[in-house]
Amino acid sequence: MKLKKRASTVFTRSVVAINTSTANVPGIERQIDELTEGKDEPNWVTEARYRGMRKFESAPSQDPIISDPLDFIARRGETPADDLESLDDLPDETKSLLDELGISEMEQKALQGLTIQDDTGMIDSSFREKWEKRGVIMAPMEEAIREYPEARERFMQLYDPGESKLAAYHTAVWNGGVFLWIKEGVKEEIPLHLFFLIQQEALAQAPHIVIFAEPHSEIKLIEGCTSPILSRHSLHLDMTEAYIGEGAKVDLTVLQNWPEYVHTRPTQRGKIAKNGELSITSVGLGPGKSNITDPRYWVEDGGRVEINSIIMAKEDSHVDLGGKIYLEGEGSTGINNSKAIIMDESKVITRGTINARNSRTKGHISCDALVMEDGASMETYPGLSSQVDDAELSHEAAIGKIKAEELFYLMSRGLDEDEATQLIVQGFIEPAIEDLPEEYLSEIRKIIELSVQGEM
Repeated sequence: MKLKKRASTVFTRSVVAINTSTANVPGIERQIDELTEGKDEPNWVTEARYRGMRKFESAPSQDPIISDPLDFIARRGETPADDLESLDDLPDETKSLLDELGISEMEQKALQGLTIQDDTGMIDSSFREKWEKRGVIMAPMEEAIREYPEARERFMQLYDPGESKLAAYHTAVWNGGVFLWIKEGVKEEIPLHLFFLIQQEALAQAPHIVIFAEPHSEIKLIEGCTSPILSRHSLHLDMTEAYIGEGAKVDLTVLQNWPEYVHTRPTQRGKIAKNGELSITSVGLGPGKSNITDPRYWVEDGGRVEINSIIMAKEDSHVDLGGKIYLEGEGSTGINNSKAIIMDESKVITRGTINARNSRTKGHISCDALVMEDGASMETYPGLSSQVDDAELSHEAAIGKIKAEELFYLMSRGLDEDEATQLIVQGFIEPAIEDLPEEYLSEIRKIIELSVQGEM
């Protein structure tokens, strides 16, 4: 597989510095000026940035960890990536990070679609032109908003920049991300891959992603997120907008392995049309210092959205998984499942809600947690509401520790305590990950094993 730099791609680096002055709107304006200087950004996009800036002052500060987003200042730096012909041409540290997400194995298996965003910008492979001929467009967002009306019509349409300070901040200083467009009737079995790497200390990423699946199309997208050990906190602040057409099907798998010093705020908004399906599996092997999400989905007649979250929380990480599903169409379905392994002094909160607004709707929320240490904690707040009398809504939750009799039984069969613990944890998590690609499963199992042994 060949990797190459697209002539139309702008390679940028967004570096975070700690702001020692008072946080204010002029600080955001300076960032906008720097991010847009010398770039062919359409005026309407720049105006959207300023709209986010104006919303910032009045937007509520809802994040329990990041009290002031302006502690992280995005600055652009041009960093050309020349002569990239294969993965071997990437810097050693980049290849090492990709190895952690299973890329080496996939490369050996002739991976046909790979896009990487690290702190120097976007790198995409030679698959792109071939897939464009087959009806699949995957373009850097900065390019897409100039070249594709389909991207312009859907860019930043599913959320209000005034809903929070982080939303306003993303609107103002976003950079990077991709536009994925699957044309009507196109069905691809081979997944596309998109990876976000943070390699620099005190660096921020704010990618914006738009997924547009036309009617009766099908696609699989795998996202990976990771970083080396850092000595200063970084911020990953992304926004995904998904438009799933009638009868279309999109499977999104997100594999996160963030280290201790990364705060991550993945935000998703999705509209699922009649008989459309959106399935999201998020595997958080390393949630970073904090991982807080608040996705929202609107589902029309016969549509379906399914969220599966697998979290391994460790050290003193703070994980808060939200999720609001609005069943607006007749016969629509919403599922929100989560499994958590909670270690050390980490804390996990789940607070999914399902709102039934039409007849014959179905919704289910489940939360299972395995608490490994006395200092670890788990809280769950499921919410179900219905505006009709024939909706079928349910929830279930189970929080507990490994039972002593389970350990005793396995140890009586010749396993030591660590081996018995690993086997129980693997059995707990395996049903949630068994449908993932095999090359990812090997990495997930290895990370779980090392975490249980206390080696990560």
